[in-house]
Amino acid sequence: MIKRVLLACRGEIALRFIRTAQGLGIETIAVYDDEEKTAHFVMAATYRVQADIVHPFSSPDYLLAIAAEYHADAIAPGYGPLAENANFAKACADAGILFIGPNVSALRLVGNKIQARQLAISTGIPVIPGAAVTSLKEAQELATVIGYPILLKAANGGGGRGIRLAENHDMLERIWKEVERESFAAFGTADLYVERFLGYNIRHIEVQILADVTGNIIALGERGCSVQRRRQKMVEESPAPGIDEALRNVISESAVKFARAANYTSAGTVEFLVDSTGQYYFIEMNGRIQVEHPVTEAVTGIDIVEAMFAIAEGIPLSDDVLKAVIHGHAIEFRICAEDPFQEFLPTGGVVTACHFPYGPGIRIDTGISENQNQLILYDSLCLKLIVWGRNRNEAISRAKVALGELLIAGFPTNLPFHRWLIDYSPFFTGHYDLSLFSNYHPESPNETMQYDIAIAVALREYLSITELSENATTLPSFSNWRLMNDRRASYGG
Repeated sequence: MIKRVLLACRGEIALRFIRTAQGLGIETIAVYDDEEKTAHFVMAATYRVQADIVHPFSSPDYLLAIAAEYHADAIAPGYGPLAENANFAKACADAGILFIGPNVSALRLVGNKIQARQLAISTGIPVIPGAAVTSLKEAQELATVIGYPILLKAANGGGGRGIRLAENHDMLERIWKEVERESFAAFGTADLYVERFLGYNIRHIEVQILADVTGNIIALGERGCSVQRRRQKMVEESPAPGIDEALRNVISESAVKFARAANYTSAGTVEFLVDSTGQYYFIEMNGRIQVEHPVTEAVTGIDIVEAMFAIAEGIPLSDDVLKAVIHGHAIEFRICAEDPFQEFLPTGGVVTACHFPYGPGIRIDTGISENQNQLILYDSLCLKLIVWGRNRNEAISRAKVALGELLIAGFPTNLPFHRWLIDYSPFFTGHYDLSLFSNYHPESPNETMQYDIAIAVALREYLSITELSENATTLPSFSNWRLMNDRRASYGG
C-alpha cells in the first residue's frame, strides 16, 4: 500500500495528485525551486524539498535520491518530463519504488510511434499512409509515393514537438536536419518517420482508457481536441461534437483493442484523426495522464488519479469505473501565460491580482495565486477552467459566464482568445475542425481586457481592506479540485 509519494512534477498537476493523495491518506513530497517556495503545490505537500539543481524534473537520478532519502514508496510524474520515460519507470522499479503510470514494456512500445503504428496495423486499426525513414533520400522517395504534403515526425515525439510540414522535396530537405536535432534534443533519438498530411479539415479525437494488471480495460468516452495552435491543444470537450454513435463506438473499441495488444496498464489516451468522410486513423497513444483528464472526470464522476494509484498497487478497477457511463457535457479551456496579440509568445511575471469563478458546473485546476511568480522557465499553463452542463448548450452558457468572470492580472494571457472562441459560430454549433484557429485574427488589445485588469486590481484592494476590518466576515472557501454541479463527490479539500 502506498504511504508516501514523491511528485516528479509541479504546478497544477502536482496539486491535482496531492488532492487525491490527501483523500487516500497518502503523504506527499514536493520538489521546488526557490521562486516557487510559496506555490500551491508546495504549500499543500506533506514534505517540501528545495531543489539545488536546475530542471530537477528532468533528472531521474536526482529525484530517485530524494525519494530514497524521504522513504517514498511511489513516484508520480503526472504529465511532467519523465512521465513517458521508460528508463525512469524501470529505474523506479529497480529501486523498489512504484511508478504511478504505465508498465515499462508498454511505455517503451507506445513511446515509439513507429512501433505503435506497426502494432495498430497488426490489430487491424486504420493508420495514415507513411513509414519510418532513415535518410533524407528515403524520405523524399516515400513522399513521392504517398504524395505531398507530408509530415516529418520524431518517432519518440510528443506534445506537438518534433513535427514539421513539407509541401515538396526542397522543403523536406530544409526541415530534415531541424527535426533530427529537435528529436535528439527532446527525446534522445533522431529516429524519424514520414506520414501523409491529411490537411486541416479534420478532427482530432482521443479516447481515455484505464487498464489494470488483471486485464480489465475500459474506455471512458472520447474527447474532441480540435481547437489547436501549432499542434498544441487549447480546448477539449467530451463527448466530442460531430461524432455519431456508430463512429464513437468503433473508435472506443479500437482504443481498447490497441491498449490490450500493448499489454498496457494505468491511465492512457489513444489518439485518432477523423476526416470529413468519417474515416478515422490511429496516430499515437500517450502513455500518461493528460492535461485534459478533468473533462472525462466531469462526465463520468471517476477520479482518474485515484484509479492510477490503485492500479499501481495492483488493485483491479472497481465496478464504479468498469460500469461508468457518460452524463452531460464538459469543456476544458487552457488558460496560459501567452500573449494572443503577439502571436501567443510566452509571457510571465508576478500575478498582481486574480479572481476565479465558481458555482454550479465550474471547476478550476490551478497552480497560481496572487503575488506568485509565473515562471517562463516552465510550461505556460496557468490554470484549467472546466465547465459541465446537462448538455453542450448549458456547458457553453456556463463557460461564457465563467470566462467573463475569470481574471488574471500582471501579464498577458490567452483569455481574449477563449472569449472570442465561445462566441465563434463554428465552435458554438460544434461544427469545427483543426482549421478553426486559422480564423482567429486579433488586431489589438481591446478595452474589455483593460477593464478586466482594473477590476482585478480593485478586487484585490477591496479584499485587503475587508480583511483589515474588525467586522469583516470570512469569505466562503472553495476547493480548486471540485467536480461539477454538486452531484459529484469532492476528492480532497
